[in-house]
Amino acid sequence: ISLAMARPSPAPGMNCVRAGIPPDLLNKAFEPFFRVDPARTQFIPGAGLGLAIAKEIIERYGGSITLENRPGGGLLQTVVFATA
Repeated sequence: ISLAMARPSPAPGMNCVRAGIPPDLLNKAFEPFFRVDPARTQFIPGAGLGLAIAKEIIERYGGSITLENRPGGGLLQTVVFATA
């Protein structure tokens, strides 16, 4: 996890690297109960609610969250809040 001030406009963001998501499923990642690989539910706990809840909270506080696959592998999650 890293924290940075974006320029030219001051907007702190948080970047977190996780496993990548197939490009055709990126738009579904914020849907409740979404799991990239449903077969993994028996090995990796979770309900697929984390990103849906995070997006709701972030947007309620005036922020935004985006996901993109990194060229070298993994997922880049960026959270941005405007400063006052």
